[in-house]
Amino acid sequence: MLILQGILRAATTIGGGTNKKTGEVTPKRNVLQVETIDGRGLVKMDTITVPELGTFPDKVGSTVNIPVRAWAPGNAQIGFVFEAQQGTSA
Repeated sequence: MLILQGILRAATTIGGGTNKKTGEVTPKRNVLQVETIDGRGLVKMDTITVPELGTFPDKVGSTVNIPVRAWAPGNAQIGFVFEAQQGTSA
C-alpha cells in the first residue's frame, strides 16, 4: 500500500444525471482533489474517487494521508486509486 500525502483542496460529490444524447445514466461519485509537489518542484493535482467522503470535507486545506495503489494504463502517466484499509473507514 502507498500513502499519497498532500494538501486536500476539495472533497465533494460529482456527476449524477442522464446524458441527453445517449440516455446513459451517470452515477454520482465521491472525489478528493489532493495537491502534491512532483519531483521537479511543480504542483500536481490528483483527483481520487473514494467510497465515502467521511470526515474529508472538514479537512479541506489541511495535509492528508490517503491510502492508494498506483496504476498506469499502457505507457500513460501513473494515477492513484483509493485503497480501503481493513478495519478502518475513510
